[in-house]
Amino acid sequence: MENNNHNNNNNNNMVDLNVGGTQYSISLRTLTSQAGSLLENYFKSLNNDIDNTAADQEESDRQSSSTLQHPAIVKLSDRSYFIDRDGDLFRHVLNFLRNGRLCLPDRFDETQLLLQEARFYRLPSMEKALLTKDLSLSGINLGKASDASVEQGHILISYRGTFNFGRGTHLDAKFRKLYRILVCGKVLLCKEVFGDMLNESRDPDRCGNNQYTSRMYLKHNSLELAFDTLAEHGFSLLAACASGVNPILDNSCRRAADNEEQRWNHYNEFVFYRPSSA
Repeated sequence: MENNNHNNNNNNNMVDLNVGGTQYSISLRTLTSQAGSLLENYFKSLNNDIDNTAADQEESDRQSSSTLQHPAIVKLSDRSYFIDRDGDLFRHVLNFLRNGRLCLPDRFDETQLLLQEARFYRLPSMEKALLTKDLSLSGINLGKASDASVEQGHILISYRGTFNFGRGTHLDAKFRKLYRILVCGKVLLCKEVFGDMLNESRDPDRCGNNQYTSRMYLKHNSLELAFDTLAEHGFSLLAACASGVNPILDNSCRRAADNEEQRWNHYNEFVFYRPSSA
């Protein structure tokens, strides 16, 4: 008889939750560990049922039914509930309830979604921790120089270009025309930043990644993409220079549009620098 009572108490200490289709079995102690939270307010009355006698159970159930009400929480059966929230993210909420602190995996990219969950469950301490972590992650994304293993260095981006003038009736149309975006710097650093976007075919005799080269170029011609990639890896523009040409051409031998393209030939260089994170 004593063993049966012990088993019943153990069962009463557990709650089955279906959160957005994901099943969880949680102790009442964990669910009600954060005072003032939605889960604590909702399930605290179940704690009173553990020591109730059979005579008191009916009255306790009637009181529980009047207090356990929330539009996003549905009672399925005895100690089994459905919560209309994100089931995958709830595991992080559950870990916070267990440990009292925020523990997220590396490269966790759903901070804003988890923040909404923390607000729904009324967990201000978790919300504060997420806001602090989000600010920290934003700093890392904007400049990865905060990583202790990040190497300092310079990368020079250069290109030769002109304006592509229209033909015939479209002579007034002017579009930027880049021939190639060159990349100069330490090979290892350039590979870290540009990865598969880097074309190394013009530098086949290079010995090792610790060497410097001026013979690599990007596989694309988007200058803005190159700048964004550098910024994402913690680089800042240090200096820039430009030059242009205006050659005297034989108008009888070249079309007007070709003359214009030649007149607008220019060469630009941009020096980017990333400091060490020490």
